[in-house]
Amino acid sequence: MQAAEVFKVKPEGNYVFIKGASTDPNADFLFSGQMEVLKAAMDAGKIKNVGEAYTDGWKPEAAQKNMEQFLTANDNKVDGVVSSNDGMAGGVVAALEAQGLAGAVPVSGQDGDKAALNRVALGTQTVSVWKDSRELGKKAGEIAVALAGGAAMDAIPGTVKFASGPKAVEMQSFFIAPQPITKDNLNVVIDAGWISKEETCQGVKAGTVAVCN
Repeated sequence: MQAAEVFKVKPEGNYVFIKGASTDPNADFLFSGQMEVLKAAMDAGKIKNVGEAYTDGWKPEAAQKNMEQFLTANDNKVDGVVSSNDGMAGGVVAALEAQGLAGAVPVSGQDGDKAALNRVALGTQTVSVWKDSRELGKKAGEIAVALAGGAAMDAIPGTVKFASGPKAVEMQSFFIAPQPITKDNLNVVIDAGWISKEETCQGVKAGTVAVCN
């Protein structure tokens, strides 16, 4: 989802991948998903992986250092950045800003962080991915009631088997589709009460983003 949005903006060129902590299985899980999305373009030579790095503790400052190194190694010739969360995307954008490239290079993130949603409005981050906690909470409550009533997890409609973690432990899961948030649908998170229009649109030039008008 993150990679797909960056790919829409830059379907060719040099890509950098800012992964999460090497100690967190989620880092590899997210990266493998990104590779699936981009595999055809990479196999065709349209996209070149010019740098990928784990980021200690998923820390923005570590992501910024990684991005600075990749920019230096590639003489600033980076066309897209797939960052696995919003915090690290903030570090990436800081590195790009220092080189006058913020807004010119698409950057992904996820988590729906408020600072990231503001960057989406400003145009320095291309996409965040939001998971509606209201929907998550409602579904968790429904499943808890069903289980308390004696239902087996695999009998609950919509559940599927999913292998999780480095040991691929199989478990029953219920997946709720996350929502990619770009400039075009920032109203989704504002209407949900997740973030105010003022927070979203802070520093945004009048007339550049529909939801901020």
